[in-house]
Amino acid sequence: MIRLVVTDMDGTLYSWIDYIVPAVEALVGSVERSTDWPRIKIVQALKKVYAKYESNEYPFVLQESEIFEAFPEFGSFDKLIIEPARTAFKDARKKYLQPYPGVIDTLEKLKQQGIPVVALTDAPRNPVELRAKMLKLDQYLDAIYCLPGFEFPKSDGGEKKISPRIEKKEQQGEYRAACRVTELPRDYEKPNPLGLRRICEEMGVSPTETLVVGDALKKDVAVAREVGAVDCWAEYGTYISLEYKERLEIISAPAITKRHAASILDGDARKNAHPTHRISNFEQILQIIDSASARA
Repeated sequence: MIRLVVTDMDGTLYSWIDYIVPAVEALVGSVERSTDWPRIKIVQALKKVYAKYESNEYPFVLQESEIFEAFPEFGSFDKLIIEPARTAFKDARKKYLQPYPGVIDTLEKLKQQGIPVVALTDAPRNPVELRAKMLKLDQYLDAIYCLPGFEFPKSDGGEKKISPRIEKKEQQGEYRAACRVTELPRDYEKPNPLGLRRICEEMGVSPTETLVVGDALKKDVAVAREVGAVDCWAEYGTYISLEYKERLEIISAPAITKRHAASILDGDARKNAHPTHRISNFEQILQIIDSASARA
């Protein structure tokens, strides 16, 4: 029987690329209007920071970039550049970040059946919690296991380069998810199986009674097989348009694209895939669970 579901988030519960591309492009457009800098110069300045922090969602990218070096007084930089860019990114994220069809209904049914669902993601805590909160995934997930979150940036003199409003919200927990969130060591990143093993141990469920769902064959499916769990490939999360692929490669540092979008771009892996289960809709995991129960 399946007593625990461990699911990836990006590309499994929602499309990461469908929202990150227009959101970053909106941020770039805002900075372009605020500074009159050439678009190429802005993109390359941001990519340097994204590469450093290994995330296209590093929230302090502007004040950490060479753009801030050209306008180093934080007060005016915050009001005239960061705030409009933050709003542009947020509006685009709100518009394009949506759960895949069937995700919320399936999570609700699993909750009603008493089957816990835990998310295991390689994304940093800050954006993970925010996305879970925005999509109300934290109302259904029992826990989220992720990589360590970002710390607030500081200037060379030790002064913080963030708005007091943002710091206050963080201190009040306004960005925190409703479910339990555990930060794993960075070297636990998939395909390291230690994260999945830890989840099974802390949830008190054997790996053989755990269903692992994810869009990455070389990460999610491989990890499931290594620990003896039931693997399920979310094939639907690997398909994107050529246009979005090209737009991602423009705004994203190569290491990030390789790390977070490998399942989308790795056509050879798809051709040679032999997962135990493959699904075209998240809701199909209910059938897998029902079949396992019937066999038991």
